Amino acid sequence: MEGAFPFRLRRVDGSVEVQYGRNDDPERWGYGVLGMPWPMRLAEDLPVLDAAVTYDGDGYAAVMGWIQVVRITVSQASESLVPGSDKAPPGEHAWVDGPPQLKGLGVPFVSFGPRPALFDAPASTESDIRFAADSFLTASPDAVLSRVSQPCLGFRWGYATKAGSAAELLPLSPLDVGDWHDALPLLEREFPDWTFAKEWAD
Repeated sequence: MEGAFPFRLRRVDGSVEVQYGRNDDPERWGYGVLGMPWPMRLAEDLPVLDAAVTYDGDGYAAVMGWIQVVRITVSQASESLVPGSDKAPPGEHAWVDGPPQLKGLGVPFVSFGPRPALFDAPASTESDIRFAADSFLTASPDAVLSRVSQPCLGFRWGYATKAGSAAELLPLSPLDVGDWHDALPLLEREFPDWTFAKEWAD
């Protein structure tokens, strides 16, 4: 599955090319270096997403950041797929995604820099869940000087699992400013030192 998402930033056009499909080889996608406490097979058949930014601006003008909001719904019927582990609490859970190295540092980005890539390949330790990720490409008006973030585009992706059935990949679909507004309460609560613009960049 592929998708192309155009955007405009600082009066310059850009696009994001997304490759999106099932993970049939977690080793290929780097799971072997993670040292996770559960088997990498828990990523099999779930999505792999790789998004590349094309943009004609250079240097600081090309600095952007990906913000990803994840929402997981755990079914009451779900069971842990890791022997000896407790099942996750049922219900809806949401958080701002990010690498563990940056946790607690007040940084809202999952990746950041000139024309940043976005890569994700989730695994599930639960049998019956729905995982939806809203991925927003954002930029600060002054590139790197202020803690201000404004979205340029967004898309949703994810998966759903049910014990005894193949995982279902959610369709890759564009987001709009209304979806960004839905994410703002969580972003503002988790990152109070940042200002998140209300409108799409153009």
